Amino acid sequence: MAKKGKSRKGTKRPTKAGKRGRASARGKGGAFQSTAFQQTAFDPTRYDIAASLRKLSAAMRSTSGEVRPPSAPLDISTSPPEVRVVPPPGLITPTVYPDSPQGPLIIHNHITINIRTNEFKQFNTDFELLIRELRYSNEISGEIRDQLLSELKAGREIITGPKPQRDLIDLLLVRPLKWLAEKSGSAIVSKLAADALTWLFKIIV
Repeated sequence: MAKKGKSRKGTKRPTKAGKRGRASARGKGGAFQSTAFQQTAFDPTRYDIAASLRKLSAAMRSTSGEVRPPSAPLDISTSPPEVRVVPPPGLITPTVYPDSPQGPLIIHNHITINIRTNEFKQFNTDFELLIRELRYSNEISGEIRDQLLSELKAGREIITGPKPQRDLIDLLLVRPLKWLAEKSGSAIVSKLAADALTWLFKIIV
């Protein structure tokens, strides 16, 4: 009996202050746990945004992984685009040379010009004056002047041959002389070109 009494004396009973402290601790702990649970709860909003961004990025990527900007709107206009028509070049048949040095020469669309006639002499005189005046003309740029001189000289050599081709005469003489007569910018050059062209038509017709 003495042991039981001692046992009861040794055992401490919780006081009212201790009970209130533990109750308060439980209350605080419970409140903390409830708040932590609310903060770590699953929120699907940010995952939906991330998924949408991934889909958008995948849609804007090409097969090579490059990001393409949104395509520009189509420019639909009622007026058609300007088209510059360039005429095809004339076909000039080359000279057919024979297999042997003594064989016949074949030139398509050739003419015969008598270089001993008065018409040819008049053409040659006006032509030489035109070449001389053209060399010192300041109205025509250097590139155009040099091209004209080279073509005109080649054309004059063509008509002195035994069988000058009409297409080459038109290309190397008629066209340059006509351009000079209309657009040279020099009264003297235009007059000489027109006179040479007049005599040329007389000897090739």
